[in-house]
Amino acid sequence: MREQTDVRLRILSQTLTPQDIEARIGLKPSESWRIGDRLGAFGAAARDHGFVIESGALASAPFREYVAALIRKIAPAAQKIGALGDQCVIEVVCTLHRKAAPLLTFERDDIRWIGVMGAKLRVDTFVISDGPRGGDRASFGGPGGAGGEETPKL
Repeated sequence: MREQTDVRLRILSQTLTPQDIEARIGLKPSESWRIGDRLGAFGAAARDHGFVIESGALASAPFREYVAALIRKIAPAAQKIGALGDQCVIEVVCTLHRKAAPLLTFERDDIRWIGVMGAKLRVDTFVISDGPRGGDRASFGGPGGAGGEETPKL
């Protein structure tokens, strides 16, 4: 797996549809869904209406630029987003997949904008590896695999 970064605003609601949210805040979603829509690889039914705005930063951009790009997109509607707080869960979600634990810094103004929206800040970091190369297999346990048992010869 390669290193990746994703920073997004996510609004979830039991009562407001994505169309309602768009009408109230004046921004178009990058992604949206309704209660009951099938989501993800396993097709689980959505329990909430969802409205997502992606940062839109270039894949090669540093983490700081992802946050800044999202703030630039949503800042004009920050108070309107904050007004949804009684009917919605509002989150800024930062997801990072890195080969080493990342150092993350949020600027004071970033935190202020998140506060104006009444949003939670969620940071998910995943340390990834390149995995085995050249046809090597990962070994689990002793010489024969799991639990140290020998592999039967055929």
